[in-house]
Amino acid sequence: MGKIAKDDEVLLELGLADSATSNERAIVIAAINKAEGAVRRHLKYDPVRLSRTEFYPQTDFRNLSQGGQWESDGTNAVFRREAAAAVDELQVRHIPIRSITSLRIDHNARSGATPGSFPASSEQVEGTDFWPNYDAVDSQGDKICMDGIIRSFGAWPITPGNVRIVYEAGYTDEELRGNESVIDASPILGVVISEAVRKAKKVFVNMKHARVGFVAGLMTSERMGDYAYTIDATSAAELFGPSWDLMLDSKEALQEFVNLSMAY
Repeated sequence: MGKIAKDDEVLLELGLADSATSNERAIVIAAINKAEGAVRRHLKYDPVRLSRTEFYPQTDFRNLSQGGQWESDGTNAVFRREAAAAVDELQVRHIPIRSITSLRIDHNARSGATPGSFPASSEQVEGTDFWPNYDAVDSQGDKICMDGIIRSFGAWPITPGNVRIVYEAGYTDEELRGNESVIDASPILGVVISEAVRKAKKVFVNMKHARVGFVAGLMTSERMGDYAYTIDATSAAELFGPSWDLMLDSKEALQEFVNLSMAY
């Protein structure tokens, strides 16, 4: 998996950019890992631009219809069922699709478990056999498929694991930081940083980190002699919440980036 936020970005938000100890940095790194995990689970994919190798379809459509046709390579024959529902669209998990390196179809592949599966002869040609649902162009002039849908000139296989795709998907560092003129994915980074800050503060407060002076909520009273203060429990609960979850405003900020096809 890729890394969304950098340690120094979170330390800066915590006011520790120039003074973080090794222990504080370790706490922040752990907080970032937890925040990024929560964001990935909510989005249903990893938003960092990387190359992926995956097998599709991941849903078994064979119970939708008993019709189909026999296909033979001269040595083996395979009965290819036709689904009652349309299967000319293949939805991949990671978005947006930036490029497809390889797409192969083997009707007896079993997700690559069959010996000799996905031979070179099973390679499909973009523009001839399939095409991503390109709907935008990035600042470099390269096409982008924002919804992750790949269309076929024929029906996609309906047996799970008979399609192997190697593709590049996700957002660049510049896009995650809002430095690109076309694609702005900065809300994703913003959520990771705010959630990492929240999780790190929770650890600091639990450790009674007096030097840093983090307060676990709104102060309702304060006394100077033998210094003491009281905090509002409700605001503290809202600030920290469950350590594994995202705050409501974080979920709202991520809404436009969720891969809804993988959400159910």
